[in-house]
Amino acid sequence: MEVLNDGKYAVIGNGAYSDGIFFSSIVRYLVIDATGQLLSEGIAFDTVHATYPGWSNSTHKRLDGGLVTGGNLFRTDSLGNWISRAALFLGTPAGQFDTLRVVGPDNQSWIGRQAKQTPDGGYVICGETSAVGNALQAFVIKTDAQGNEEWLQTYGGQWNDFINSTDNGWADGYVTGGNKRITSSNAQFWVQCLNDTGGVVWEKLWGGGFPESTANITVAQNGEVLVAGGWAYSNFAMARRYIARLDPADGSFIWQREYAAQVSDCALQVVKEVLPSMDLIAVGSMSLGGYSGTLLRTTAEGDSLWMRNYQYHDSFVSNGAGILRDVEPTSDGGFIAVGSALQAGPYTQDVWVVKVDSMGCLEPGCHLIQGMETQITNLRDVLTVAPNPVASGSTVQVSVALPAAFAPQGALRLTVTDAAGRMVQALQLPGPAAQLTTDNWHPGLYHLHLHDATRWISGAKLVVE
Repeated sequence: MEVLNDGKYAVIGNGAYSDGIFFSSIVRYLVIDATGQLLSEGIAFDTVHATYPGWSNSTHKRLDGGLVTGGNLFRTDSLGNWISRAALFLGTPAGQFDTLRVVGPDNQSWIGRQAKQTPDGGYVICGETSAVGNALQAFVIKTDAQGNEEWLQTYGGQWNDFINSTDNGWADGYVTGGNKRITSSNAQFWVQCLNDTGGVVWEKLWGGGFPESTANITVAQNGEVLVAGGWAYSNFAMARRYIARLDPADGSFIWQREYAAQVSDCALQVVKEVLPSMDLIAVGSMSLGGYSGTLLRTTAEGDSLWMRNYQYHDSFVSNGAGILRDVEPTSDGGFIAVGSALQAGPYTQDVWVVKVDSMGCLEPGCHLIQGMETQITNLRDVLTVAPNPVASGSTVQVSVALPAAFAPQGALRLTVTDAAGRMVQALQLPGPAAQLTTDNWHPGLYHLHLHDATRWISGAKLVVE
């Protein structure tokens, strides 16, 4: 996901394509406005290969305002062997893919995970390959502006190793983040600083006694290396959210922090700076009764400001399963996060876009409700209030129409907050309809929050005149 020069947002995702005869995977390029409205859609289509975008945060803006996405192509050869090639998908500012460049050797498996444009106008792409040795090796490929290979370097040891993220570093070099095995049963965070030809300037490897997640890196404006991931506490994917800040000179810690309690399949996928405050915003996921997305905001020093979880619910995806993989600050001080909403049996996967305010709320004021760490992102139409606007002192009718497959966790409650960030009223709803009196409410904008004991479910705005 990236912010385009005209204030719109580009969302890159995966999808299925069929013309009635040919069926394949394709890369989709979606352009949305600030309200989430889909404005245009382009696809990267290849008649021989299936096309796939890379890992989290795989798309980045080019110098001309267009986009580059790191990913790969996949096919089987005449013997049934799987062949994949790293690829650069180049998109225009208008929302269309105009160039697909295959990079790297045409042998075995080369999977691209992330790409960036370099200051000289070329590109750098990272990933992993099975073409070197008996285990997966990480790789970085540098190309010129046309996508022609300038150099290729592989990295790793005797076990499977991965590089999922890369960024332009200081002194005309690059920084990579990944996951490297130190034994056959334990992998650790892995960050490298490379020179302008891919040689290793320094390497940092760290972690505990259990397999850590990938070190997902970005480079801050001052050159320091930001690392997002999950610190493991068992061999069964129990982990805590983790952020570190490294000195670009040698990879030493400026600070490192863990956040919230241990939970299954917990990791942050990317951390970025929030300008001009220099706060950090991180996005990730966890598994707790179904996957949930997570946003975590901290100060530049790593002190937690807030953390919120998000779940998805509709007629197809009713178990709240969703994974968030990228996030961008918005001009109004809030954030847009993107990922996938998932359903098992029958399997579906939808692009999931979530817009929140500066406090991580879908409706302003949610942070005033104690214990509301989880929000349902797409049940906004289940709560209605009428008349709206309403005269101060009058009564409004509040109606709730929850989907049949949605089970509240405890009694339904309604909390009202005002535009100044103050709680005005809180009550338990006696049923699907209730009356709300606006006695002593000053004229202005109010926010209604529908929630149960543990989750924010829906919200609405009410204007009092």
